[in-house]
Amino acid sequence: MFKIESVDPVYYRKKTRNATLIIMAVFIVIGFAFASLTVKYLGDFSNNKLVLNLMGAFVGLMLTAYIIKTFFANKPWMKESMYAWRLKRSLMHITNVLDKVQKAAKQNDPHALKVMRFYHLGLEHMHKLEANSSASIDIISEKKDIEEKMIEQGLELNQTEFDPSWVKRYKREE
Repeated sequence: MFKIESVDPVYYRKKTRNATLIIMAVFIVIGFAFASLTVKYLGDFSNNKLVLNLMGAFVGLMLTAYIIKTFFANKPWMKESMYAWRLKRSLMHITNVLDKVQKAAKQNDPHALKVMRFYHLGLEHMHKLEANSSASIDIISEKKDIEEKMIEQGLELNQTEFDPSWVKRYKREE
């Protein structure tokens, strides 16, 4: 279950920049080390040093991803980045079946209206966090329409929680 939290956009951007710099530094060290090591130890077997460098950098990238997932993901300095990743992941679950959810929402399906409301709130929140105000303009009319339908049905407008299982019913219809 994912819940939209109140996060200061300026603080969010500062913390995610810091996390990005740390991750980049880790990758640069590991990537250069593996690129150098592959050329040093496998250079006798290949004349193409560029391919060996790329192979080493790729291994470094995979190792960096493993280190981030295993050791860094739960660190306090990664909190905002992981929050954004979970929010985007939740929005992607809805985006994958968006046409079907929109169609059901147009037919006043309460479940679809709640999913669409979370989708709009989540998009709006992500746009604020990333200072992307122009993207919010695209959903204004659809958001207002969903709000009106939810008010007519007496549904709660504050749909800040999302469970990926909510969209399974729309995937089954594929």
